Amino acid sequence: MEFESKPIPKYFQIYEALVDEIRSGIYSEGDRFPSDTELVERYGVSRGTIREALKMLFQRGYLIRAQGKGTFVTYRKIQQDPDHLIGFSELMRRNNIHPSARIIEKKITTPGEWLTNIMKLKPSDKVVRIVRLRLGDEQPLIIERSFFNFTYFEPLLDKDLENNSIYELLYRHTYTELGDAFQRIEAVSAGKSEHELLRVPLGTPLLLMKRLIKVSSGEYFQYSEDVYRSDRISFTTRTIPYGKTHDFQGLPLDLSAG
Repeated sequence: MEFESKPIPKYFQIYEALVDEIRSGIYSEGDRFPSDTELVERYGVSRGTIREALKMLFQRGYLIRAQGKGTFVTYRKIQQDPDHLIGFSELMRRNNIHPSARIIEKKITTPGEWLTNIMKLKPSDKVVRIVRLRLGDEQPLIIERSFFNFTYFEPLLDKDLENNSIYELLYRHTYTELGDAFQRIEAVSAGKSEHELLRVPLGTPLLLMKRLIKVSSGEYFQYSEDVYRSDRISFTTRTIPYGKTHDFQGLPLDLSAG
């Protein structure tokens, strides 16, 4: 392949060429992607150059790596609406993806001062600390780090939290109904735990969802800090038209006025 003589790195030119092939349908969703060796031979560049191009494809959600199986095309992102509270299991089913989970940590503890303030608890209250790795079609997608109000969560302690949605279990086995939810999304980078659990390189861009959920009576049920793979899941929001959020009192500007 001939590259133009311009100040654009070769790895970026290769990245753009591969993206064009994916978008044009040469590679379909789920297809195995060429190996590093194949791409080195095709483009006549170093392995390091190819790895830089592939790194961009992984970071921008065009490829995933299945351990022991190879690299596959996956440019179809899972869309989530943050304005509606929906459990991970239901989100996966809506996208025809099999949901599963692995419990990393589960314990009953007392809240620290910061959590007491967030969830409006007493220092003597108990909370249930649960960390789950959520998977879709066996691919790690989310790390859920949650604290639950023990009073409401106690009936679920002996339930199977790896193969069931916590919200579905709550509605199935208790009379508790969820109320308002407050959510905030931030950008973060993968640290050691995210690198190991989500199988992404250190420093990979991720999305952090901080979530605070009440029960219908107004007490807090849950506080979570969930980390999402930004190459696999995106959030879609709706915006109120500008004219509906502003009160226009003046008249239009008359440019002809002297």
